[in-house]
Amino acid sequence: MIPHSELRGLVGGLRVHEPLSRHTTIGVGGVANYFFSPEQAHDLKLALDLCRDYGLPYIVFGGGSNVLFPDSGYPGMVISTDRLRDMRIGDGWVEAAAGVFTPALLTLLNQAGERSLNFLAGIPGSLGGAIVMNAGPRGISIGDRVDTVTVVDERGLVRKISGGDFCFSYRTSLARDTRLIVIEARLRLDGEPYDLKGTIAAKRANQPLDQLSSGCIFKNPPGDSAGRLIEQVGLKGFRLEKAKVSEKHANFILNLGGASYAEIRKLIDIVREKVYKSLHILLELEVEVIDE
Repeated sequence: MIPHSELRGLVGGLRVHEPLSRHTTIGVGGVANYFFSPEQAHDLKLALDLCRDYGLPYIVFGGGSNVLFPDSGYPGMVISTDRLRDMRIGDGWVEAAAGVFTPALLTLLNQAGERSLNFLAGIPGSLGGAIVMNAGPRGISIGDRVDTVTVVDERGLVRKISGGDFCFSYRTSLARDTRLIVIEARLRLDGEPYDLKGTIAAKRANQPLDQLSSGCIFKNPPGDSAGRLIEQVGLKGFRLEKAKVSEKHANFILNLGGASYAEIRKLIDIVREKVYKSLHILLELEVEVIDE
């Protein structure tokens, strides 16, 4: 444990024994020993220093839309970027902090007449999470629009990395493969325009956006759709206690209210095993599962 005298030096929101179910879009997760929301990169560095000095594990996340915490919680510090929300628009570019939620970013851009990032409409979570996961629909992703990414490394040093060097590929990036923490990104606004309302309407028609979930559970195999494969093996709508495979989109697992990590984890395993045994395709997780 970190002494209270040390914790007083952290500027931002610090909570002890914080239920993680309050911070994830699927509404599941036990308590974290510490939950910290830094207000600037300096505060983030101080938190990392404390974790290192006291041998405390840590994990960084944004909107909580792509992570599944166990019912036992997290024994270290969960660092949330939700207080990092600065945004600036320039000529052909926008700079936004990692904690800016995607809908807020698109609202600002559309008010300024910029519609080139509207392909991100309907994607939950924060900009930082979108960068780490290289979020986007088929055929385009946020990495295609990234000019630079500002990160904090494990030593607490702030670095700026070009989009070309950030190793963007399908549902991953340099930040997912390392311990780099995204704190800001500069995006180009030179792409073709997308219809905001039409994009959201299309997603609502095909995805359970109004229910508790972690978004897509599995990555799409090359040339195919994880949702289609799950439906093909007869698991669309399959229910296990309070967890259920969505009837609208089979690559979503829903918390029907009061679902446990164990139920959702078991349902994930059932789906993977059935698809593998029936179709000889091993589905790879897209959601980040924190094991007990």
